[in-house]
Amino acid sequence: MSEDELSEVEETQGIENGGNIDSMGIDNAEHKQVKDESLSSKFRLTPDEEILKDVKPSIFAFVPMYILALLIFAVHWLFDWGEALKPDEPGIIADILFFLLDISKVGDIGFVLVMLGITWFNRMMNGTTSGRWTTLFLVMVSLTPIVIELDDILVTLFTDRDSGFIPFGYSYTIFGIGWSALFVLCTMFYQRSFHYAITNHRVIFTQHLIIPGDGRRILFDNINEIRTQRTLLGAIFGYNTIICDTGSSLGISEESMSVSTGAAGSGSSGDPSTDGQNGPGFFKRMFAFLTYQRTRKFDTPDPKFSFYCITGWKDIEQLLNEMHQRHSQSGILTDLKEQMISNLE
Repeated sequence: MSEDELSEVEETQGIENGGNIDSMGIDNAEHKQVKDESLSSKFRLTPDEEILKDVKPSIFAFVPMYILALLIFAVHWLFDWGEALKPDEPGIIADILFFLLDISKVGDIGFVLVMLGITWFNRMMNGTTSGRWTTLFLVMVSLTPIVIELDDILVTLFTDRDSGFIPFGYSYTIFGIGWSALFVLCTMFYQRSFHYAITNHRVIFTQHLIIPGDGRRILFDNINEIRTQRTLLGAIFGYNTIICDTGSSLGISEESMSVSTGAAGSGSSGDPSTDGQNGPGFFKRMFAFLTYQRTRKFDTPDPKFSFYCITGWKDIEQLLNEMHQRHSQSGILTDLKEQMISNLE
């Protein structure tokens, strides 16, 4: 091949490669534009507002929730394993299991007591797994065997049916897998609902769960302090929580729930003669006991109002500090000073 032919081939390849690069650049620009428009709509930005950084919680942010899902499965598996043990099996665990299985012959009372104990302990911990929806989920898991047993009893007493309306019994293995999988899916859905952004005007916290657009917007000049809160799991998995304190008790939580609050329903007059009209007091007291929490004040890194368990937190913290400084009074005075000096020159 002559030198002229070789140069023509090289030019042709260069034009083709250049065209591919240009088309890739156009595709990336279009993709970025579509992404920017989607984020602008999601965060409901003003026309002169620009997103500087957006971030979501780390995939390891809710590790305690996944551990709780494993605990739900472990309790089910333990009772299923206990049913296969022989009565003369030695060991304290076996003795406890046999006792729980003996009292579980009616309504799986032993299993219910264990799950209610886990629910109460989880609530008392005041941790990331002590939220309301988690407690309600655990109560539902705990009471499901009683509901199934109650269905059979009511059908036997008041109908001519041979079996209950619920066409199955409580299988520890099947329900253990089902409840654990459902809890993991709910946790993943809850975790993916949070999205945070830093713009040139404000900090935006959003949660797109059931009602889209739920969240909070904070102007930089309303922020008094930016602080970080790192846990042992955060140090292991490389994430951190950043709290923007506005001086309005944001991130400072006081958990307080007493037995009287849970036991006294709306419209309760305290008259013993009217107690029967307000429903069984036993269930009210049980719910109050399960939902009781210790009273204490502490920094609560709420995923709704903080950069909760984010990776790359150092860059986010630095950007927040820069924007906070720029929008503070000292930052504004510095800009005015520089502008006046430039005008004089």
